[in-house]
Amino acid sequence: MNRSRYVTRRLDTIDREIITALTEDGRMTIRDLADKIGMSSPSVTERIHKLEDAGAIRGYTLLVDPKVFGLGIAAHVRIRARPGEVKRVAQMLFDTPEVVEADHVTGEDCFLAKVAVCDVQALEEVVDRFLPFASTDTAIVQSSTVVRRLPKL
Repeated sequence: MNRSRYVTRRLDTIDREIITALTEDGRMTIRDLADKIGMSSPSVTERIHKLEDAGAIRGYTLLVDPKVFGLGIAAHVRIRARPGEVKRVAQMLFDTPEVVEADHVTGEDCFLAKVAVCDVQALEEVVDRFLPFASTDTAIVQSSTVVRRLPKL
């Protein structure tokens, strides 16, 4: 994908309406979306394609509740890679299926990861994998005050 397109395409009010509507209901039909924002279906389809090409819409996804699959523990793990181990730790995060999100961050830590596991023992096993290459600090999620949402457009 050409990253330069990110800065060359400005989002107007209609683009924001389309993105907001699709964020609220990703299964909405083009016809329903067109009716909602007062445009024709072909015009909405063209706008969506332009938003995808510009990188404003990167993909479509399905949200699931990990608890339904027996993954009742979520935790945030701050990871500080030992000197020379940043690339290894990054690859380990990518290769660890229990890691559902990971960001390379500024500050004292190198990474902030979110982990979904079945119990505290499984959490300990995941965290222990990193100990030869990094130090960790773990916080178990008690509840989510703000679930993932679209930032203010």
